[in-house]
Amino acid sequence: LGSGGGIDVLLSARRVGPTGKAYGLDMTDEMLALANENKRKSGLENVEFLKGEIESIPLPDNTVDVIISNCVINLSADKDKVLREAFRVLKP
Repeated sequence: LGSGGGIDVLLSARRVGPTGKAYGLDMTDEMLALANENKRKSGLENVEFLKGEIESIPLPDNTVDVIISNCVINLSADKDKVLREAFRVLKP
């Protein structure tokens, strides 16, 4: 959540390997452009950067195994909604 330039997402993509997938979510076009440029430079194909807000994650229910968030949930005015969204997209 709040993937910024995508470095943590790219590290995660390396860790899950070619059979896994890593998603990054950011609300700003500037950070998404930087993240996609970093993705291009990395050569990784199992990465997707999504535009959206952490209160409304643009992924289906039960999609992800792990969520990484660093210094972004505290910026939300509706932290309960953020955590409900995180719970929704996490696999049981």
